[in-house]
Amino acid sequence: MASLWRKLTDKLLGKDSEHEVPNREMLRFSLGIAGQNMSFGLVSGWVFYFCTNVLYLDALLVGTVISLSRIWDAINDPIAGGIIDKHTFKNGEKLRRFLLITPIPIGLCAMALFADFGLGKTEMLVLIVMVYFIYDLLYSFQDIAQWGMTSVMATTSKERSRVAQTGRIAAMMGSWLPGLITIILGNAGKIGMTEKNIFLILGVVFGLGGMLVAMFGHSAKERAPVKKVEGNPLSAIKLVLQNKLVMLIVISQILSTCTLLLENIYFFKYLVRFNIFGVEIDGMTSSFIFGLVCGLPGAIAILFTVWFSKKIGGMKNILILVAVANIVCRIIAYFVGFTGTSILIVIALIAIANIPLNMQGTAMTALWGDSLDYMEWKTGQRNEASVFAMQNLISKFTRAMQIFFAGVTLTLLGYNAEAFDAGQISSTFTEFAWPVFILAPVLGSFFSLIPLLFIKYNKKQQELVEAQLIVRRAITAGELPETEENLFAAGLLKSTKRESLGVRLRRAAAAGRSAERVYVDME
Repeated sequence: MASLWRKLTDKLLGKDSEHEVPNREMLRFSLGIAGQNMSFGLVSGWVFYFCTNVLYLDALLVGTVISLSRIWDAINDPIAGGIIDKHTFKNGEKLRRFLLITPIPIGLCAMALFADFGLGKTEMLVLIVMVYFIYDLLYSFQDIAQWGMTSVMATTSKERSRVAQTGRIAAMMGSWLPGLITIILGNAGKIGMTEKNIFLILGVVFGLGGMLVAMFGHSAKERAPVKKVEGNPLSAIKLVLQNKLVMLIVISQILSTCTLLLENIYFFKYLVRFNIFGVEIDGMTSSFIFGLVCGLPGAIAILFTVWFSKKIGGMKNILILVAVANIVCRIIAYFVGFTGTSILIVIALIAIANIPLNMQGTAMTALWGDSLDYMEWKTGQRNEASVFAMQNLISKFTRAMQIFFAGVTLTLLGYNAEAFDAGQISSTFTEFAWPVFILAPVLGSFFSLIPLLFIKYNKKQQELVEAQLIVRRAITAGELPETEENLFAAGLLKSTKRESLGVRLRRAAAAGRSAERVYVDME
C-alpha cells in the first residue's frame, strides 16, 4: 500500500529526488491548508447570511459593522507580520510554531460565530463583532505563518511555484466543503432541521474541525535563511511599502472590490427558477449548481498554473488575464439574459471566466515569494511575515469592502429578508438585481487592471537575482571565500575588470545554470 501511494505521489508531484521539498511533507502541509480553508470558507462566506437571514439583523447595519471591523483587522495584519518578522523561536525558526499553537482557539471562535445565544439583536451583533475580533487577531498570525511557509520551504522560484500551486489546490479543495452549505440549506425542510441548528452543526464540523486539520501544516520545514528585520516592527512594514511588486498587487486587488455587489445566494434564491428535462430547479439548487459548475473548470486549470504561466510570459500575465476574462464573459452574459434555461449559458460563461481566476491565488503566492528574493537582493533583508501579511490584508480588506457594498446593494434594491421569504419581493430588486449581479463586477475588474500594467519585474531580472543570491548565501555561510571575484559574482562589487564574469552570470541565469556552477567553471 505504501509503495502504491509513493508511486501515485511520484506520478502527480514528481520524485523526491527531483525536488527540494519531499512529497510527504508537501502533502501534509497541503492538508493543513485545506483544513484552514474549510474553516475560513464558513466564516467568510456565511457569517453575513447567518446574521441577516437567521438572526434577522439589519443588512446595512451588519454590512457596515462587520466591514469596519474587518478593515481594522486588515490594517492590523501588517503589524502582526512585523511582530513575527522581529521574532524567532528558540530553535531558530520564524513561522512554523504558529501553525501548532493558534488553530484550536481560532476554531473555537469560528464555532461561536454561528451560535445563537438567545440575546437581543443589538447584544447579539456586539457579541459577534467581539468574537470575530478575537478570531481574526489569532487568524492573522496563523494565516501569515502558513502562507509565509511557502516562501521558506523552498529556496528557488521554480520550487516555490510548485509549493504555491500545490498549496492553492489544497486551499481550493478545502473551500469546496462550505460550498455544500447552499444545497444543505435548500433541503433544510426535508431533513427536518432549522437553519439555526444547521449552522450550529456547521460551526462545530467546519469551524472547529477545519482548524484541527490545519495543525498538519506544522510538519513542514523552513529551508530559506531566517533573517530578522532590523529595527522595530514598523521597520518590517516600511520594507513592505518599498516592495513595489507587492504594493501594486495589493492596490489592484483592493480596486477590484470598488463596485456594487449582489452575492450569488441572494440573486439565485429570489429570482432564478428554471425547468430542465421536466425537472423544476429552484433558486437554492441553481445557486449550488452555479457554484459547482463555475468552480470545476478552474479547479482543473489550477493544476496547470505553473505550466500555463510559462506559456503566457509569467505569473503577472495570469493576473491580467483574470480581469480581462471577467470583463468579456460578463458583458456577453448580460446580453444573453437569465430567464429560463438562458441561465445555463450564463453559468457556462462565468465558468470560463473562473478558469484564470482559480489560477490567481497560485500566481500571487509565487509573486510574493519572488518579491522576497528581490528585496533580499536589494536590501539584504527578508520579511516573509510582513509580505504574506499583505496577502491576509487583501483577503480581509477586499472581503470587508464586499460585505459593505453587499449591504449597500441590498439596501438600494429594497431587500427585506422576512418580507422576501414571505414572497413579497420588491419591484426594485426584480428590475435591477440582474444588471447589478452580472455587470457591477466588470467595473471592479477594469479598475484592477491599471496597477498590474506597472509591474516590470521580468524573468531575466528574476534569474539574475536568484543567481547572485546563491553566491551571497554561500559567502555568508562560509562555503565560498570572500574574494573580489565572488563578491562581484554576488553583485556586491562593481568592477570593469570582471565584466566577463558578469556576462557569464547573465548567460548562466538565462540558461538556468547556477552562479555556483559558473564559479566552478572559471576555477
